[in-house]
Amino acid sequence: MKRREFVVKAGGLALSVGMMPILGSIASSKDKMDRLALGTLLFRYRFQRTKPKEWDTIKDELTLLDVPQHHRDKFGIRKIEFWNEHFESLEPDYLARVRDKIKAAKSELLNVQIDRISYNLASTDESERTKSINDVKLWMDAAAFLGSTCVRINPGAPSGSVEKSIQSLTELNAYAKSKKLTIITANHFGIEMDADKHVRIATGAHVYTEPDFGNYIPQYSAEVMMQSLEKILPYAHVVSAKMVDFNDQMEHTTYDFDRCVQLAEKMGFKGTYVIAQWSGKFQDINYDDVARWGIEHVKSHIK
Repeated sequence: MKRREFVVKAGGLALSVGMMPILGSIASSKDKMDRLALGTLLFRYRFQRTKPKEWDTIKDELTLLDVPQHHRDKFGIRKIEFWNEHFESLEPDYLARVRDKIKAAKSELLNVQIDRISYNLASTDESERTKSINDVKLWMDAAAFLGSTCVRINPGAPSGSVEKSIQSLTELNAYAKSKKLTIITANHFGIEMDADKHVRIATGAHVYTEPDFGNYIPQYSAEVMMQSLEKILPYAHVVSAKMVDFNDQMEHTTYDFDRCVQLAEKMGFKGTYVIAQWSGKFQDINYDDVARWGIEHVKSHIK
């Protein structure tokens, strides 16, 4: 797709632009909290499927049924994100209960992150690629049933083919449109960790990026991280404001979080920041405080 040919329709307007736009730049809310979302990834220690092995029992257990009201009451956040690791089932009865909880809390499901299953959309093995597409569609069906706006889909393994990733995501994008879903692709440890390839895939398949602050480190230096974010931010629909490690004084130590938010704002991003956290090491800290830290630091930089 040539950038100058891209046309986006939103709010009854058709805009021809010189590049794939940030959808959030079309309209923005005066309430900064409307530009924030909070997912389940940050609270993974409190879910049965993802509790740390260091814990014998879960402290203040959560389920997806609890999340919409929990995030509303504790953090004042209306937009939520589900990691598909936290689904207990894909059965219609269970999904209907989750959907009802979202509605009851007057919340909005912004995104479903599709991991959990093993899939490779960039595979050159056609049987593997076809199975991957079909497996992802099952989760897209669940996301659509719940009324999600987006699905986060992984473009493929690091050794995969850019062309096959584009082919797979093009097919999935047509399916997404039929389900009223928007596909976003994060820099999530696959072929798209090369920012140039990520842009080629996103523009080639007419899907969007989800720049993730926390995923380029430690693979890249801080400067390469910022350069990579700068390349993929113009194609963003959502930004993952992901924190990583904190010290005993609740200071974020992995990278300059504030600098990343400032970069996104400088580049004109007006969409939603998803407050998230992930670390490869066990951290027995107060994750409510982690969420509040992320919320306040993003709010302090957005307009």
